Amino acid sequence: MKKTRNTFIHLAAGSIFAGTMLSALLLSLPAARAVDVLTHMNDNNRSGANTSETILTPANVNQSTFGKLWSYAVNGATYAQPLYVSGVSIGGGTHNVVYIETMEDDAYAFDADNNTLYWHVSFLGTDLTPVPVADIAGSSDRNIVGDVGVESTPYIDKAGGTIYMVSRTKNTSTTTYFQTLHALNLATGAEKLGGPVNISASGFSAKMQNQRMGLALAGGNIIISWASHEDHTPYNGWMIAYNATTLAQAGTFNDTPSGTQGGIWQQGRAPAVDASGNVYVVTGNGTWDGSRNFGESFLKLSSSLSLLDWFTPDNYSTLNAGDEDLGASGAMLIPGTSLVIAGGKQGTLFSLNTGNLGHEKSGNGQVVQSIANFAANEMHGGVVYWNSAVNGQLIFDWANSDNLKAFKFNGSTIATTPYQKSSATSPGSPGGFLSISANGTTSGILWASVETADNDSGTVAGILRAYNADNISGTELWDSQQNASRDSVGNFVKDANPLVVNGKVYVGSYGGAVSVYGLLGTVSPTITNGTYKIINRNSGLALDANLAGTTNGTVIDQYTYQSHSNQQWLVTSLGAGQYSITGLQSGKVLDVTGASDANGAQVILYTNHSGSNQEWVITPSSGGYYTVQNVNSGKILDVVGASTKNSALVDQWTNNGGNNQQWSFLAP
Repeated sequence: MKKTRNTFIHLAAGSIFAGTMLSALLLSLPAARAVDVLTHMNDNNRSGANTSETILTPANVNQSTFGKLWSYAVNGATYAQPLYVSGVSIGGGTHNVVYIETMEDDAYAFDADNNTLYWHVSFLGTDLTPVPVADIAGSSDRNIVGDVGVESTPYIDKAGGTIYMVSRTKNTSTTTYFQTLHALNLATGAEKLGGPVNISASGFSAKMQNQRMGLALAGGNIIISWASHEDHTPYNGWMIAYNATTLAQAGTFNDTPSGTQGGIWQQGRAPAVDASGNVYVVTGNGTWDGSRNFGESFLKLSSSLSLLDWFTPDNYSTLNAGDEDLGASGAMLIPGTSLVIAGGKQGTLFSLNTGNLGHEKSGNGQVVQSIANFAANEMHGGVVYWNSAVNGQLIFDWANSDNLKAFKFNGSTIATTPYQKSSATSPGSPGGFLSISANGTTSGILWASVETADNDSGTVAGILRAYNADNISGTELWDSQQNASRDSVGNFVKDANPLVVNGKVYVGSYGGAVSVYGLLGTVSPTITNGTYKIINRNSGLALDANLAGTTNGTVIDQYTYQSHSNQQWLVTSLGAGQYSITGLQSGKVLDVTGASDANGAQVILYTNHSGSNQEWVITPSSGGYYTVQNVNSGKILDVVGASTKNSALVDQWTNNGGNNQQWSFLAP
């Protein structure tokens, strides 16, 4: 018998709203518009551009005035791009909200302008876990590391107050696998519309099919697409449509029904959708016969997933033989035209007429354009578009082991050689995931989330880069490694384009955090009520109750984080910016022994008696770290001697700005 899915919802209690604007800098900035990012890459074209950004400009994005403001603590890797909704009625007021999903089957709603958590949903329950990727790929350290939960970018219906997402779970008692469509209330995280719905179709494998592509809305239907995990069979290129109001299944499509493979993955890019509700995707390696099976093809489908038109390059068999998926980067509709463009692992960009994709012909003469060597290597993150007042219409791409490039578009055709390119190259796979922010046709900034070493498998550090979109061959405006102690993005995560909106940039990671960047000095982020691991900036070790002690007087030290409850802390607001910090295992609070105000006084566990020596002020410092100051003594939580060793004791000390006095608060 199937276990029913349990949705656990945590509504943040006593949420604290960030302080006031702190610098005169903000007073000179134009007011932010009510801007929403409700779908992957900003719009149905998948242009990647927010052209309503009035705060961030090439003049103020630099290491002196721009950097990390805070990080949201989440549980797991964030492959899904965050989404942004302005003016949500939530938390007793009206707020801008960022929605984040993780590979551990968690969803979060955070205040977009500070560190307040409004709700947290887990899709796990009795015997239900995220799907271990090793169950499918045979290893937990390949293209995906660890677990597969919510991998794709959701879709938000703001008018209906609903966010749609797909979770993946495993029932460990029956060894069965599920993929589930959820429709959650934007304000509370509660399930809506009779959901969740188990996703199924004849021949569809909930275990093997990889739901990587972002969700889309077309003709009133939520469109979901699937591929494989590293070509582990059996799989096909599946698409399934669900009515956005009733969650009833509204259509299915298998691109290789009498063949194999044909995955629809597009490195996470959601399907493009035109004004008539037609859906555009590009498929990968798989069977092709031009009748029922359409590997290595552009496809145009109705909103109920009837195949309307298609294009297949004449070298499809060569692409198959070389594992050179045409559908590695995904389709973009060029705004204001009838053109759809995409390129794949071979580095060739195709431009097609959406009114007649052209099917398959020797020589590919039926296409609008075919640009060989558009990219020097494989295309994964894919193209983005911006219309510049200075340089006209531009198309950008950053492929594997290649430079960031800008190509001019004259309204009909794309230049076959780049107009500009960056001096920096991506060091391997998958290359850059791009976003554009601009104020209409001016103040364009090209944002790129890029790996720092080849990331075909495993994990590597990431870097966020910013370029003047009118001059990407010039000096980089800013990157997150210029002041790494403040701005580091952590481990790179694939498929997630930076979210840029209303003066802030939101970037996911593999490290249990989503970093928030903006103009420095404009906000004062706060820690919200919740359970955290507390990590020392200097040592990277966790705040720890020594030897898992639970008695009064147990000393506090630092130790390698092992997910034990003696290393997990419940942070609770006491008002006026003060907090208690309670050990999850012991139920006792952090306390300065004897209520001492001396440097070097030991920090211990003790029964809560509401003394000021048990109360702490948590203040942001830089780079997502905080100082933790004792209310009684005014001294700072400190690792003795700035030690980086396990079991080094924690005391209080006068604030000297040392990294051993700074702490991050992350999901445990």
